[in-house]
Amino acid sequence: MNEMPTDLSAAKEYLRRRIEPASPYESLLTFPRYFEVETVNACNARCPMCTIEDWHRGSPTMKDDLFNKIAAELIDHRDEVQRVSLYRDGEPLLDKKMPDRIATLKQGGIRDVNISTNVSLLNEERSRGILEAGLDSIILSIDSLKKDVFEAIRLRLNFEEVMENALRFIELRDRINPKTQIRVRMVRQDTNVDEWPEYEAFWRPKLAAHDRVHYHNIHNWGGQLDEFRAITDSREPNLPCVALWSLMVIFSTGSVPLCNIDYDNKFPTGDVALQSIEEVWRSKVANERRKLHLKGEKSCINLCENCNVWDEPSDTVHVAEEFADATLITAS
Repeated sequence: MNEMPTDLSAAKEYLRRRIEPASPYESLLTFPRYFEVETVNACNARCPMCTIEDWHRGSPTMKDDLFNKIAAELIDHRDEVQRVSLYRDGEPLLDKKMPDRIATLKQGGIRDVNISTNVSLLNEERSRGILEAGLDSIILSIDSLKKDVFEAIRLRLNFEEVMENALRFIELRDRINPKTQIRVRMVRQDTNVDEWPEYEAFWRPKLAAHDRVHYHNIHNWGGQLDEFRAITDSREPNLPCVALWSLMVIFSTGSVPLCNIDYDNKFPTGDVALQSIEEVWRSKVANERRKLHLKGEKSCINLCENCNVWDEPSDTVHVAEEFADATLITAS
């Protein structure tokens, strides 16, 4: 069992530094800074690091009235919201209304609207649509430069098609909306763990100075991923989870799970079809979970006990390393 000091100041300082260093800890409890709004719960790929075969929520596309309700509250809180990602577990480009939804948020003053895509559907028409709508940033999730490795990871996808789409998107971005940030990301795992230097060297010269190339180590979906094999040690089980103080996930039905790894809503938090975002964020159940994490009792929630989803990407300052090594206690 992992324990933390009875003095909660270190844990709160870690959360503040990791999420919003310029603000006091208490401000994190007022409204989420980050959102993942799942407008479609479906995917055209079948990747081994995904839990799609275990999804039991169906695959509805979010209704317009629900999206508009969510968008209106986000826009009301635009000064607090740092980013709205229009995806969760599915492939966002399956949503034919994606450009309109991006435009709604941007016209309402949301500072950063983002998607993450497996790139297979990112043809010229879709690329133009999301760029012209004002998309601020996009993650191109491409896990290898080797066809056999890529297609063994991204099952059902075609390597040549993905690479062609990615390179064309960079060219279109440069012409249509140069401010859009492109993040080319590798999910590092056993089959591609040695590729990073070559991968970075290939992508970096093709991108603008404000773009990113990075990897994120494979994570265990809170212990829900069958046959998970970690490729590096994680400090996250020794720390309070940043998601409970920063992120709200909203499924296509409006239901709000524990966090981004609770893909089947095993730990429901609320429903924004019936409640406001603010009510769900400040709810009794949300605050009780935060208390468990602060007290070092996160293992009371089985999804949290050994979860490593929030290991920091390769190109960031590792705040977790500083706090896990210097101020938190690990007891076996």
